[in-house]
Order: sequence, then structure tokens, then C-alpha cells
Amino acid sequence: MTEELGDASPATIRALIEQYIQGRLNEKLEKLKEDDFTEREKLLEKYQPETWLEDASLRISQIRLATHTPKQHHPSSKASAMFYAGQNKTHDFVGSQGLEHEADVIGNAAVLDVFKLLRQKFEGISLLERLLKADQDLIAALASNAEQAEIRFKRFLAFSENPSELNAGRLSKQVYFPVKKNDYHILVILYPSALVHRVYQQISHDRFGEQNKALREARFKGLHHTQESREYPNLLVHNYGGSKPQNISQLNSDRRGSMWLLPSLPPVWQGLMVELPKSDSVFTGYLSNRKDVKPILSSIIRMYRKEHKNNDEFRSERDELVDQLVDCVIDMSLELQQSANSGWTLESQRKFNRAESFWLDRGYREELFEKEDQNTLTDEEQEWLDDYRERDWHTEVGYNFGNWLNKILTTKGKLADLDDHEARVWSIALRDKLQLLKEEFA
Repeated sequence: MTEELGDASPATIRALIEQYIQGRLNEKLEKLKEDDFTEREKLLEKYQPETWLEDASLRISQIRLATHTPKQHHPSSKASAMFYAGQNKTHDFVGSQGLEHEADVIGNAAVLDVFKLLRQKFEGISLLERLLKADQDLIAALASNAEQAEIRFKRFLAFSENPSELNAGRLSKQVYFPVKKNDYHILVILYPSALVHRVYQQISHDRFGEQNKALREARFKGLHHTQESREYPNLLVHNYGGSKPQNISQLNSDRRGSMWLLPSLPPVWQGLMVELPKSDSVFTGYLSNRKDVKPILSSIIRMYRKEHKNNDEFRSERDELVDQLVDCVIDMSLELQQSANSGWTLESQRKFNRAESFWLDRGYREELFEKEDQNTLTDEEQEWLDDYRERDWHTEVGYNFGNWLNKILTTKGKLADLDDHEARVWSIALRDKLQLLKEEFA
């Protein structure tokens, strides 16, 4: 995800740097009020190329280049990050040493603008690669005189060097590795951020690339194709950093904090494909006829018929059953998210209500995120994505759930004394579970 500037190709590395700095300045100036002349003058002075580069060469010490990062295991970890630049072949086994990795960065997120400069490419080679190779053209571009350029080069280069004293950190994951009988090494496990990012890019390409879309369409239509598609069943998404993924690392921020988890399980026999709902909602007979849902509904009906008292014991028993029912709803949603094709909720024979479409059509959502990164969204897709981000769809889905359960109990259960209070209780139960899952998974 290397960032490049504009369509015009700068003639020199210095011109590329100045173009980047000017772009940063323009972003700041656009946010100012027209009559804020004092702040404008400060910005113009701060973003003079020599001034900005001097400041950047000092600030870069607050971040560190890394291929292995500690904060994915715990966001408060103080363990040392490690950077391995060498790709020297040391054995003949298959391994990650043959892959091209994109370097990661940890540290003060406010300094990531400096790293973004180093990610710019000149003649197909990033400034970071040139920095690590001590490219003389890059060094000369860092200052107007050779002595100052060399000083700034050393400051920039220092952020790629591993610390002289390594810190394991008390929050790091550690394992005992057997050496001989009753003798162990304690190993501190670091997160292979650069490798993980490369895997993420490969899976993204295989799932959402144009070529794989054509392959899936051919398979769906039963047509022959000369190439084979790659599929990744039973994926989960792990989210790092919550609403501030940049506090974990730069590459983690590029992925919006998400990383796919592949199933570490032996293969199992797959039965029939999951049947998709035929109506515009899952809160119909599609849900109420599920084998895991029926006994719970029966238990709730029996409880209300037997003794409907508004006391702690009754509410506790009711809430426990509803929690079990909510878990069944979540299981159903995960089945649909993992097995259904992207965009299935938008098909003409279904046309799901928008809130449940946001909830269940994860494949379509991920596809739109990918297209957004590539600036290829249509107006209709952009509207769907904006609506997903702005709409309180968790509450809407919870409301649908509450109304569905009330309707089941009042019609099939013939419980005429239920009111909107129960529906609100049940709605909140599902809404809260969906909110919790959003924090834990993408």
C-alpha cells in the first residue's frame, strides 16, 4: 500500500520531497479560516522544505522501523520491536525469506507523516529502500549542503536500527522451548507484522481481485475456465487497536486494524450448503424453524405460561433463555456471512432490509472496502457504504429481533399479555451482542 503523489512525476528526489511537503501544507491551509493570517504565516514557515526536513529528521526518532511488532499481543506492551532487512538465503527450505516484505512502523502515531514521505516512490523505488541502501541521490536531497544532508541521513537511518538493549516486556507472550531434559529457553513471541501484511494482501487479491471474480462467476454458471480459483473457507477477522489501529502499527492502520484468521483445524465433512432465506429478513420462519432455536422458544413459552411474575427470579431465568436465543441468532449470522456469496442480500428475489443487509452480507462489505481503497466504487456502492457507517443498524436489527420474538410468543404461544417492554428487553440483548462482536471482529 505504498503511497504515491499525484499524476506528475517529479524530475528529482528533491522535487518529490518538496511536492510531498507542499501537499501536507495544502491540507493544513484548506482547514484554516480565511482571516487567520497569523496561523497561515506559521504554517508557511513550518512547511518550508529545509525547516520541515530538519524537524522530520529529529521527530523520526519517535518511531521505529519493524518487521516484527509487539503490540498485537497487548496494546500496552513495551517490548522491543525488531527489524530484519536481510533476505540472504541460509537454507533450502521453503520459508518467508523468499518474499518481499513491506516494512512496518511502530511508535508515536503523530510522526507517521514522516514515514509516509519515505513510502513515496521515485523511479519505482521507495525512498525507504533508498535510505536503507544509502542511496547518494537521496542523501543529497535531504539538505541544501552536503554536511547537513549527511547529518539528516544518519538521523533518518537510525530509526531502522534495532535497539542496543532488548526489552522483553512483562506483557509479551512467552513460551518455554525445550533444549534438553529439564532445560528450557524462554522465547518471547513477536508478531510477524510484515509477513502477516503480505498474507493479507494475497488473500485480498484472491478473494476480491477481478480475475477471481471472473472465476467465481464461471463456477457459478457451470462454465469451464482454464485457471483455478483460490478459496479460503471459515475465515474469521481479528481486529487490533479498536478505533485507533494506527496506535498498533502503520501496516495495521493500512488494514483498518483487521487481519484474517485461517482455521487451524483438521478438515471435516461438509454436509448440505446453508440454505439462504427466501424473504427480505431472517426474522421469519427461517429462524424460528431452526433446530437449535425451537427448544429455546418452547422453554420461553412454557416459562411465561407457568408463572409470569415481574420478579428477580423470573427475569433472571428469562434473560438466560434469551441470551441462549441470541447466541443461536449469532451462530446463524456467522453461517450466512461465511457461506453466502457477496451481494446475496441485494438479489431481486430477496431485497433484504438495509439493516440486515449490513449485518449479514459481510462479503459484499469487504468487497466495497477493497474497491474504496482502489477508488472504483460506483455511486450506488458508495451510498451503501456511507449508509453502513452512519446508520445505527445494530439497533434496527435488535428491534427486528424483539418484534419477531414477541410475535412468535403472542401468535404461536398465545401469550396475549406481552407488551412492548419485553420486545425492548430482547432488542437490547441482540443489539449489545452485535456491538460487542463489532469491537472484537471486523
